[in-house]
Amino acid sequence: MNAKKLFAAGLVAAGMTATLATTAVAEDFVIGAVSARTGFMAAYDSPFMQGVNMYAEEANKSGGLNGKYPIKVIERDDASDPQKAAIAIAELLKNEKMNMFISSAISPNAIAAGTMVASKNLLIMHTIASQPTIPARAGGGSYLVMMSDAHMGGVYGKFAAEDLKAKTAYIVTSDFDPYTEFLPLYFKDMFEKLGGKVVGQSNFAYDQQEFSKVVSDIKALPEAPDVIVAMPFDNDFPIFINQLRAAGVKSTYLGPDVLDQPSVKGLGKVVDGVHYVTMAAPGQSDSAGNFVKAYEAKFGNADAYYPAMVGYSAMRMVAAAVAAAGSIEPAAVRDAFGQLENVDTEIGKATFKGAGKAPNLPVHIMRIEGGEGKYVKSIQLDMAEIPTAKK
Repeated sequence: MNAKKLFAAGLVAAGMTATLATTAVAEDFVIGAVSARTGFMAAYDSPFMQGVNMYAEEANKSGGLNGKYPIKVIERDDASDPQKAAIAIAELLKNEKMNMFISSAISPNAIAAGTMVASKNLLIMHTIASQPTIPARAGGGSYLVMMSDAHMGGVYGKFAAEDLKAKTAYIVTSDFDPYTEFLPLYFKDMFEKLGGKVVGQSNFAYDQQEFSKVVSDIKALPEAPDVIVAMPFDNDFPIFINQLRAAGVKSTYLGPDVLDQPSVKGLGKVVDGVHYVTMAAPGQSDSAGNFVKAYEAKFGNADAYYPAMVGYSAMRMVAAAVAAAGSIEPAAVRDAFGQLENVDTEIGKATFKGAGKAPNLPVHIMRIEGGEGKYVKSIQLDMAEIPTAKK
């Protein structure tokens, strides 16, 4: 998921249920978190932390994590600013004894946090970060807790080739962000491996508001491609899809995970048939659907359930790691986390063993129909199928 675009204006941290603790008893499970409660990244980090705190609140009613360890979450706001993040992380490391850590998904913040907490042997996750190179650059106990960009692109490639029976594709990239730059290239790696052909590529600039050149390049092809894979976010996407369809291009559109927004789904018939990928598909399981209902009832903002469900599910992974470790000693939890297999969560069964620092999870494919996101299917790649991470 992109870490630079505010896609859910109006999300606030006022409803956060974190327990801000300055002291903790020996058996508390203490989570330090420095993420965005203000600034552009709050649209992603705040719902993620709401999910974490929902889990903590529910667990604490039954004795805490795995019924044994009361969970305390100590939060600081980095204001979507790397410098402020570094200051807040240093303050927590100096003053608090923690069992794990959570950082923002912004790459500079995530990498700095991983480096800073490594000496404490802490498990660290980075809210909804999906760039597959972050853990290696952050080092130590750094893990992603949702699908990587490489996994998303690979799933799209397999879906296009095997489910849509597509033979040709056109990709549109932007160096604005690793997500917009590389995800279509991961698609290309898988699609061509399965016999498809990418017949052209165009580039766009973030917030460029005009896609006539890209549309003209597609129209100039001898035949329309079967699929178009492009990652403009919800600020640029409405312009692109309207210009594309107005020009008579009817190719199946495979887009980014941020398309699950009322502002996009409400565009009318022009977006019918548009696909997007997600970690959070309410129609995929009863547990996912029940989470969305509970989240909306608690926070009144169902549109932000995606990051929140990832945060809640990440805590299920933490609980499984603590159970496997047999203690809450930081290094033991960190090491057990990397050996998890088939952990049941609201976003699917998560496996880290043999998968490196990003979980192998099912990727859910959705299609917009009549103003609603309809669940299509879930695809989980074998580790050997996931395209190699690009720097």
